[in-house]
Amino acid sequence: MVKYMMLGGMMALAACSGSGGSDNPVAEYAEDAARAERIIDDTERLNGTSAAAMPVRGRAEYDGVVGLAFGGAPASLERAEMIGELDLDADFGTGTISGEMDDFNTRDGRKLEGELRISDGRITGSGFSGATSGALTGGSDAPGRIDATFSGEFLGSDADAIAGTGSGISAGGNVGLVFRGLRDRD
Repeated sequence: MVKYMMLGGMMALAACSGSGGSDNPVAEYAEDAARAERIIDDTERLNGTSAAAMPVRGRAEYDGVVGLAFGGAPASLERAEMIGELDLDADFGTGTISGEMDDFNTRDGRKLEGELRISDGRITGSGFSGATSGALTGGSDAPGRIDATFSGEFLGSDADAIAGTGSGISAGGNVGLVFRGLRDRD
């Protein structure tokens, strides 16, 4: 896949770097990029969940990946300048969604400190929307304070996955975000 050639290069760079995990932001970026590729492959053929098939009670957790990029339009996961982890909790009974985006690493190998918390998340039909805010620090070109809105949809026959985009402002300029996640069935 041509769109993943850059991700493959990042993974090769990470493999040559000698260490992995939380001590190596280059390796973490590459791991998150590879995870994003797997999630995209798992979800790109899923249709949106019909409103009639949406759960009306209970909760579901979604684990995934979020990408951020500077600019006014939403980023794509393949072109994200920063990749982090997404943890969302959907409460179908109350029609709310909450969670966080954290553990961000930059394409150029820096760990960003901080998190973005989700607020005012609402489930409507088979879609959802909300706001996210927080700060990501870690260098002069880190976004700093971010305030953004997002929207998305549930995917699959039983709200098996989520996909969304958003945009907002940061201390470093306009940002776009994109995320995908899979329902945690554990």
